[in-house]
Amino acid sequence: MVFAFSRLLDTVFSSFGTGEKLDCFHCGEKMRKANALTARFNGGLHPVCCHGCLAVLHAVERNKLVDEYLQNKASLHLAG
Repeated sequence: MVFAFSRLLDTVFSSFGTGEKLDCFHCGEKMRKANALTARFNGGLHPVCCHGCLAVLHAVERNKLVDEYLQNKASLHLAG
């Protein structure tokens, strides 16, 4: 019983520190790939960290602001 519980704890805790990390397409926050949401934006699929970032991308497309958004995103990336 103790061995089974110890093995369960090892499995649970080992998953916290491992896993491929991604940057959120919108805000750049680091996240585990397993926790990422997927946003369909500008004809592609992009990983996002939360429903807020997902909502921003949907609003950008809905309001036909994709070109401005991508230009701003590129300029921020170059500056940073």
